[in-house]
Amino acid sequence: MPEAKKSDWRRRIFPVVLTAGAVLILIFVLLRIRQLGETERSDLRGYDYLATRRLVRLTAQGARLLEEKGGEAFDDFSADPDRWSVEGESYLYVYDREGVNLFHGGYPELRGQDLRDLTDLLGRNIHRLILDQLDNHSESNPHGWCHYLWAAPGSLQGTWKSSCHFPATLPDGRKVYIGSGLNTPLVEREFFRINVDQAAEFLAGEGTAALAGLKDPQGPFTIYDEAVFVLDREGRAIIDPSLDLKKPRDLFEYRDLSGRFPLRELAERVEKEKTGWVVTLSRERAGGHPVKKGIYGRNSELNSKPVIVGALCELPEPAWMR
Repeated sequence: MPEAKKSDWRRRIFPVVLTAGAVLILIFVLLRIRQLGETERSDLRGYDYLATRRLVRLTAQGARLLEEKGGEAFDDFSADPDRWSVEGESYLYVYDREGVNLFHGGYPELRGQDLRDLTDLLGRNIHRLILDQLDNHSESNPHGWCHYLWAAPGSLQGTWKSSCHFPATLPDGRKVYIGSGLNTPLVEREFFRINVDQAAEFLAGEGTAALAGLKDPQGPFTIYDEAVFVLDREGRAIIDPSLDLKKPRDLFEYRDLSGRFPLRELAERVEKEKTGWVVTLSRERAGGHPVKKGIYGRNSELNSKPVIVGALCELPEPAWMR
């Protein structure tokens, strides 16, 4: 090819290549912005289990689709339920702020019903629990987790269920929330971190009046049959983790099966870092094998006096046991 023709060809192709490159860069930037927006909404680093991360990601994606398409998104959810489920163990649901169900992947017969007064098997109002988390606790609970006793579709027996929720604004301006939870939930340490942090805030703000609410087995601070506990800086139980005694126990004297004093360790840890985790070894039934459990705690105040708020929880199972 003559040199002049080569030069002319290069001059013509260069703008095309440049434009194509600019378009690709623009597409990459837009996708990255969208991805960052979703990551900000669905930071998954606090979870131990892959299924929990997938559940949060799917629910956040559902919220974004609702904001883009409004009620048309319900057709998408119905047309491909597997796409919007974690291995068939979850389903989406959508409610407006007044408690009217707009979509329900698990119980389609609920659609259109006013369920603002619906309670779980413990008598907790689920709609109010969800709104409280979304409206008042988005910083400590950015994925709107709520825990309640619920019967999965096709089941006669209620079990604990944990569901995450995101608010959304439909194109017509209506405010709604979308949620989803695993029928057989995996107990995350993050659930107890959220619960204890909120209990500590409640106690610091309400003082003695908060104690009855923290102890109430039907209240929001009992999850998976584990209530929060409160002890003073000398180790005396204000709310005991397992007993309701008139004379408080000295919990610093509790020695676990390994010979360690886990609540002393917890007090030392939170004194340095404000929050902390320790591990304890216990036997859940006579003759059973020792089981490791986690204890999360944080500093708080009761009538201006320093206390520790905490809870026991299961630890994540190794991958080979799941």
